[in-house]
Formats: sequence, structure tokens, C-alpha cells
Amino acid sequence: MINIFVGLSNNQVRNYENLVPILEKGNHILIANKGVHVNKNLFSEVIYSRISLNNQSNGSIDAITNIIRKIKEYQLILDKIIRYKEEKNISLYFTSLEDILANYLFFSFNKNMKTYVVEDGTLNYYYHSIENLSLNKMWLKKIISYLYGIRYVIYKGHSSGIEYEKVKKQYVRSPELSICPEKSVSLPYLKRKTQLNNSVLIIGQEPYIHHFGKELYIERLKELCDLAKQNDSYIDSKRVYYKPHRNGERIDYDVLIAEFENKEVCVLSSEKSLEDLYFDELGAGSVYSFDSSALLNIYLEADDDVRGDIKFYVLLKYNKLLKPIFKRFKFEVFE
Repeated sequence: MINIFVGLSNNQVRNYENLVPILEKGNHILIANKGVHVNKNLFSEVIYSRISLNNQSNGSIDAITNIIRKIKEYQLILDKIIRYKEEKNISLYFTSLEDILANYLFFSFNKNMKTYVVEDGTLNYYYHSIENLSLNKMWLKKIISYLYGIRYVIYKGHSSGIEYEKVKKQYVRSPELSICPEKSVSLPYLKRKTQLNNSVLIIGQEPYIHHFGKELYIERLKELCDLAKQNDSYIDSKRVYYKPHRNGERIDYDVLIAEFENKEVCVLSSEKSLEDLYFDELGAGSVYSFDSSALLNIYLEADDDVRGDIKFYVLLKYNKLLKPIFKRFKFEVFE
């Protein structure tokens, strides 16, 4: 059995690493973004991209350049797995059909391909489709991919692909809360400990800049900062951490320094996942974001001894469909 895993982020790879031990023995081939941390003992082969596949494009021309750059890298990766194109026993583990490589492997690489969705944060817990994305960008991906010999399908239904018959199941941490719970099974995950402190963690979501513009994003980020400053625990906080998303246009971090003028502001640029940073180094007692997947990840992975002491605050300015999920975990939700 050949199992191919597409891992573009540290969080995706960590979920695969937790999944591999419960799968049948076979050749586990991981396609990984440059810079992600991998336990190579779990995989038969790890194929790294030569360049970062993160998208931090600024403007239309930059976005087109980034798509072309990514497609060229995907061509090189596909050359390394072309020998499996006629393989009879082959499976794909992936997170979203939006990505060009996962889309091609899902729809076009091998007619015998069995497919499995693996949780990637909040995506699996609300209805996300191409209606949530830029249709122009989708068609741009399709046209450019075609010009480079890679078929890209404008998919139907949920972006994870869970509604397609060829998806056997999806692995998620809370099957009963997920989209299509009848096809969902539990994804194993480890509980983690940390030493909590009175620092503040703000989780950025720069991909929203592409959809709503930088000016509005910064305006709403300031609202999130105000939310943190109004909290009684803020008085005793000496340090504020800000973790930008791996994708999306960068902002001027002087905005944060101005907002927290009496605090030490640390912008986190590590290639480690936010979850690893949180449990290994940060231990912030208060965590703020708009609707980041990392909120759920930190909550679910936190050991029972500390989970109840971590305070989660959500400012739902973009995706109100996630409100029931955050309420389910008793996060403080503001709109």
C-alpha cells in the first residue's frame, strides 16, 4: 500500500504523524513544505519543497507570480512520485481541495486513488466552499495550472472534499461536531503540558487581508487589541505576543507597538507551529484571535490540569458560522 500525505504546515504534518501509527503498514510518503518539522522515522520517504509554499503575496501581480512559482515546484514534486501513477493500492491523505497539488492528486493523478480527509483546524467544523473564496482566483489557478500541464478542478461542495463519494472518511478530533459526522472518525492527538504565565497571545489571520483589505484588517486588529486591554488580567501582563499567519500579506508591526505602548511586544517569526511555540515556550494565560484554528488546537491539546486556566477570547468579525463551535468549548465570544 502506498500512502501519500500532503503537508503544507507544521500542524498538518503533526496530525499525519499522530495518524500514521494507527494505519496499516505500507510506504508512507510525505510531501512537506520547506521548513516544516518532520519525524522522519514515521515515513518511508519525505519529499520537501525546495522553496516555501506559503503565500504572502501583496497585490494581483504578486499573487500570479506566487501561483506560477508554486506550480513549478509542484511539477518537480510530481516527477518524484510519477512512478505511482498506475499503482493499484494507493491512498491520499490531505486537508483541502483548494490547494493545487492536493486537487490534482485527488481528481487526476491515479484512478485507483482512495482518499481520506485529515483535520486542518476549523475547516472541518463549518460549511466552507468556493463561495467563501475568490472565484476569480480559482479560475486563475485553473488556467495557469492548465498552461503548466496540471489539471485543476473547480470542486463542488465542501472545500475538504468530504462530500465526494471517493472520500472514505475524515479524521477529526471531534467527530460529533464536524461536517458529515457519519463519515468522521477520531484523529489521535497528544495532550500537552505548559507552564502558564500572565502574558497575552494574539493570533493574527493575515489571509483576511486579501478578501477585505489591509486597512479594514488593521482596524479590526486594533479592536482585538482593545479587547485584550479591557481585560482585568491585562494590568499584570508584561509581554504581548503576536503570531502572524504563515500566509497573507504582512502588516506594519508598529501598529501593535503603539497599541501596547507600556508592554513588551514580541512578534513571533519562528517556523515552528504556533501550537508547539505555545506549549514549549509561550504558555500565555490569555489567547485572542478572530477565528483561528489554533484556538481549537491549543484548547484540545492542553492537558486537563491547565486547560481550564487558559482563557480564550474570540472577536467574530469575519466568520460567524464558527460561533457555535467556539461556544461549545466555552470560549468568550464577542461580535
